[in-house]
Amino acid sequence: MYLINLHAVPKKGTEYFEKVVGAYVSVYIDYVDGEGAIQLAKYYTEEEGWLVQNVEDDFYEIENPDELEKDYKDHYDEAKEHGYTMVFNCYESVEE
Repeated sequence: MYLINLHAVPKKGTEYFEKVVGAYVSVYIDYVDGEGAIQLAKYYTEEEGWLVQNVEDDFYEIENPDELEKDYKDHYDEAKEHGYTMVFNCYESVEE
């Protein structure tokens, strides 16, 4: 399981286009390869109507889910069940 963090902005014509400026997205991917997980994270984010601006250089491999805090463990469990899960932390202005 990998945790990929990236920055994205909403695509024109999507639900969030005029509501938020951007989002920091955490994507939990149940995949065997880190580089493949990054590509999948970008794909899923764009499928949700967002343009990926950049991907953080560091990504995290989650080897022991028992060490995760409850909120993160819930995301992990959802990704295990569905293959991935996404958490969008949106902001409404450049100052945020």
